[in-house]
Amino acid sequence: MVTRSEVRLSPSSLNYADRRCDRCFAEAMNGEAWPQGPFPGIFAKLDSQQRRYFTDRPASDVHPDLPRGILCNGGRVESSPHTIAGVDFTIRGSMDALLRFDDGSVGVVDFKSSTPSPQLGDAYRPQLAAYQWALSKPASGDPEKVSVAGLLVFAPESMVDTEQGRAYLVSTTWIPVEIEDGWFEEFLGRLVPLVEAPREAPSKTDCEWCSLRDRLSP
Repeated sequence: MVTRSEVRLSPSSLNYADRRCDRCFAEAMNGEAWPQGPFPGIFAKLDSQQRRYFTDRPASDVHPDLPRGILCNGGRVESSPHTIAGVDFTIRGSMDALLRFDDGSVGVVDFKSSTPSPQLGDAYRPQLAAYQWALSKPASGDPEKVSVAGLLVFAPESMVDTEQGRAYLVSTTWIPVEIEDGWFEEFLGRLVPLVEAPREAPSKTDCEWCSLRDRLSP
């Protein structure tokens, strides 16, 4: 049984549905840490290049149907604690980009290097909703009104020769993600049983981490 009532969540950690099981996610919220392989440096380089390229560009460069505005570097976000059934949840993380629209509202943008598909929006809805939550309920400063959330997906299409050497031509696809009122609070509510009783959370079929954990348990 978890003895603490405070849980800090990184938005990116919430995209676990197809990669991790409830038991592993619950144990991680409870403080369990397992060794991880090195994060490929190419993704960090792609991320910095994408941020540099799009910062201060008009919102229409993301998609022509978006309201007038400017794309900014996202920066760090942190929500104020929110209590559900005795558990205090705090969101803390770093956003890829933030759209600042002329009407005063903002948009959450997350960069993904992947093959665009409608399923991506569903897979990353928890992450985008967490950013939206942190912006609208910040630990400090004024709340932001989030009117748009979505993924900007980069996919390499071909390789060409340039004066600076070989380069990839990439396509960009904007995938808007709808987040209904109350959706994220309901999502957090589903995490409460995992926080309270991680060992009772169901394991994903053939989860190797769970198998190793059970073998190591006394």
